[in-house]
Amino acid sequence: MADDLETLIYSLSDRQKAVFAGLVCERLLPQYETFCRAENWGSPAVYERGVELLYNSGLGEFHAAEAAALLEKLDFVTPGLQDFRGPLTAYALDACISLHEALQFLADKQESHISHCATATLDSVEMFVQDYRQLNPDQRGFEAAVAADPFMQAEVARQHRLLDALLSLHEFDAASIHQLRRLNGSGSIVDLARLPQS
Repeated sequence: MADDLETLIYSLSDRQKAVFAGLVCERLLPQYETFCRAENWGSPAVYERGVELLYNSGLGEFHAAEAAALLEKLDFVTPGLQDFRGPLTAYALDACISLHEALQFLADKQESHISHCATATLDSVEMFVQDYRQLNPDQRGFEAAVAADPFMQAEVARQHRLLDALLSLHEFDAASIHQLRRLNGSGSIVDLARLPQS
């Protein structure tokens, strides 16, 4: 993760961190939903409840007990790479890792979880760029090619935009979270239809 993103994340209040994680995870939900439809397995409802809990925690008390209970449910609906061989599995797994880190933050308030949540998102975009452009990670210039890709640039810009907006808000109400969700955009941060067919 870029140092400047990490610095901004650590400068957020706990409530701001919870909302940031909700915004990050909400845009990963389509990756998980696409996997669930393709494999007829999983539970988008559990994922959606996790995102909702993150937003609610930005509005009031942290729901540590519910976060712990949701973590257990999430573990049951997180795909294993050994169990599902399709190309969508790793993207669904990244989405679940990101939400797991976010819920763990609600449970124990260790801020490193929010950094890990954002990093899992960037890792997912890096994997997508590598897959759709069929890049070799051992090839010279790989990291520069990934960093210059429009999908990666868009994701880094999105996280910066959200962090800047969050840092300007000190109190949250339902209207401010609605505005942040509009700023966040909708849909997947990657275009899974571009993946090479195996």
